[in-house]
Amino acid sequence: MKTNRVIFSIINLSLLALYPFAACGTTFTLSDSALMSLDYDYPVYYGQSPIAVNITDVAGSGVKFDFTYSDPRNSQGKIPCLYWTSSIDGGNGTLANRDISTFDAFALKITLVSATGISSPGEVGPLVVGALINESQYAYAYQPQVIAANGSYSTSATSVTTTDASQIQLIGFTCNIPYWWYNSSSPSPWDPAGARISLLVEAAPGTVVITPEPATLFLLTLGGLLLRKRK
Repeated sequence: MKTNRVIFSIINLSLLALYPFAACGTTFTLSDSALMSLDYDYPVYYGQSPIAVNITDVAGSGVKFDFTYSDPRNSQGKIPCLYWTSSIDGGNGTLANRDISTFDAFALKITLVSATGISSPGEVGPLVVGALINESQYAYAYQPQVIAANGSYSTSATSVTTTDASQIQLIGFTCNIPYWWYNSSSPSPWDPAGARISLLVEAAPGTVVITPEPATLFLLTLGGLLLRKRK
């Protein structure tokens, strides 16, 4: 009986070691309010084409983001790469300078909801997505995941990106149409005239959820109320 307990304990420890969110105190994610505060397309490349057209805090978990990609094949030199963030370099910087010294990884769950501007509506993708965050020596890093609706990949993935930064300078997610994925034998299904992609971005399960600071939340709420009154 004692031997069985020891074996069971070893199995449990092994599973915990393999499970990426076991040390839930070291990996953090973003609440819906924090996701709603993302407002800056970080310019990794010159001439990035995506534009945010709608951001919705849906019922339940997550925020739905709708982006247009004016040049999904990069045929006009407008690179279809999106780095949607809260940053010290632009936007309101709502999450910038937040202390993350007690964490060593950042995670998000990203799901492909829909896409238009493709030749085969039932076969969307692939898309390269990831949880994006700065490191101490680098402007940004993300663990790439591939999502699609073509049967080859899942429509949803969780990206866990390690970081050694003590403060947030940039945080968010990326969603890139890999125009380099295709060739003459496997032509791109994306319409050169443009595409629209909808994503559901959620807090990663089993992680520590952070929200904007209370004062920032108040200002965001006040701004939302003023915007509604103007409308």
